[in-house]
Amino acid sequence: MDAAIVRAAIEEAEQTATPVAELSLDRIARRAGVSRSTIYRRVRSREALNEAVRKAGADPGSRVGVRERAVAAATEIILADGVAALTVEGVARRVGCAVSSVHTTFGGRAGLLAAVFERHAPLPIVEQLIQADPKRFSDFETGVRTIYTVVFDAVADDTGVLEAMVAEALGSPNGIGMAFVREQIAPRIAATVGTWLQEQIRAGHCIDLPLSMLVPLLIAPISVHLIARQRLAAAGQPVPDRQTVIDTMTTAFCRAVETTSTRHRRT
Repeated sequence: MDAAIVRAAIEEAEQTATPVAELSLDRIARRAGVSRSTIYRRVRSREALNEAVRKAGADPGSRVGVRERAVAAATEIILADGVAALTVEGVARRVGCAVSSVHTTFGGRAGLLAAVFERHAPLPIVEQLIQADPKRFSDFETGVRTIYTVVFDAVADDTGVLEAMVAEALGSPNGIGMAFVREQIAPRIAATVGTWLQEQIRAGHCIDLPLSMLVPLLIAPISVHLIARQRLAAAGQPVPDRQTVIDTMTTAFCRAVETTSTRHRRT
């Protein structure tokens, strides 16, 4: 390994407080005063560079993949400036990689938003549970309780990303957030929660209402509560504990939409 490149990598890491393993080769090339083609030719692999840095007496650190770093960067942008500020270029700058790398990994801005959603939203967990443990959802009330538990835990632990995504979607009907809801989230909800509700209707556990009514009746109350809950707690106002919220929401929804025969079986 070229000693000048190793020295440049160590210097760049020290002056920017960034592990060598996380430095882009472009940044190392600029520090070494060589072209991109030169450094790509001389650095046979990232591991070879890391090993050369170790031999020079420095710790290269560990490299988190572009995907993980990009999702973290996209989350930071959304929290700081909102969904509208999310761009591929902005994420690439924060990560320290080429714009093309982000495009290749995510396919663009919408892909970045989808990756952040997968990381923070409760829907992917509900999807996994319905697929992995369908028996848990065979009983109507147990299924509702499971969904509310997942939603409460995911949103209560969230740092504000979901709220920012909801705010952008509601505030900009023609923006990227609403397009994402319309094109990706809504079809997934219909395919999972919607399909489960239709099965409950066929089994005689739930009254026959259109999904356009049932799904909002299921999701909206706890979503509004969780958004308001954070505001109330921040203002020092009392809020009900986790179990009380889950139990109350479950009872309210089930009593509102369960069939008479199901209600009689419970009593």
